[in-house]
Amino acid sequence: MANLFYNCVHSMSDTSNSTLTQLTYSVRSGANIISQVSHIILVVLPRGILIAGYNTPGELLTTQFVAYKKSMPQWVFDFYEHLFLEEEILASTEKIKAVFIAAEKYLIVPDAIYEPDEARSWLEKLFFIESNDTVDKYTLTDDQAQSLYAYPVGIKNIVNRYFPQAKLLPLSGYQFLKPFKSDVFIQCCITSETVCATMYNNKSLQWHQVFSYETVEDIAYHLNQMMQQYRVVAEQEVELMVSVVHKDLNPILMDLSQYFPNLKYRNGSNNYNDAHEWTPTIALLQHLFSCVS
Repeated sequence: MANLFYNCVHSMSDTSNSTLTQLTYSVRSGANIISQVSHIILVVLPRGILIAGYNTPGELLTTQFVAYKKSMPQWVFDFYEHLFLEEEILASTEKIKAVFIAAEKYLIVPDAIYEPDEARSWLEKLFFIESNDTVDKYTLTDDQAQSLYAYPVGIKNIVNRYFPQAKLLPLSGYQFLKPFKSDVFIQCCITSETVCATMYNNKSLQWHQVFSYETVEDIAYHLNQMMQQYRVVAEQEVELMVSVVHKDLNPILMDLSQYFPNLKYRNGSNNYNDAHEWTPTIALLQHLFSCVS
């Protein structure tokens, strides 16, 4: 594994043979953006990481997505540790406000029946929870529930070692903030491998799921199945807000809009063609910042 990661890291400068995907966005060129960054948020994903830097008022200044190929294991700890050590923007560790974890093993439990000692056993009934997984919880105050999620304890240990002051939160956390503009409100976050989606109806949490996909049709199928189950008519009743973790996933938005004409990728717009290529990701990062500001 060490040799595999060594080859991965040392091929970053050779874009023709690189085993890494590296995408960067800055609000302007020719300026020292990093020096203007006051707050930093990280999104830790299986096989990747998203770094976002904001100024003092909370405006996004720069973002960087780095990932390795699906042929490698989901969690190569050396990959994350190397980035934490070497990325210039992360040198001022006091600026890292939060680290969001894209967890695929999850469960929402109402406060009325929640028992901390049972959290792990509940998750084990739904997922294969490995011995080196940790189980954390995120309180959904307005929903009177706890969101449980499991991920490798090695990731948690690395984050706590380098950024002990940062909050550890689930990536799905922003979807419970309830920015309602319609009775039925669905939010989706699309990563390279999974979709995290949540639906509220009349300000009541109805559905939350993390599912894998191979094609846009897979995503459309899951959403349509959910809408049929809850008797929701997409064209008439639903506000569907969809974000992606990097710009190369934007074609999914365009294809998905063929199934859901009401799809939006940012507040006040459902027309992808008028946007900067990073706009759907910027919208996600602004939602995440609202979780910690």
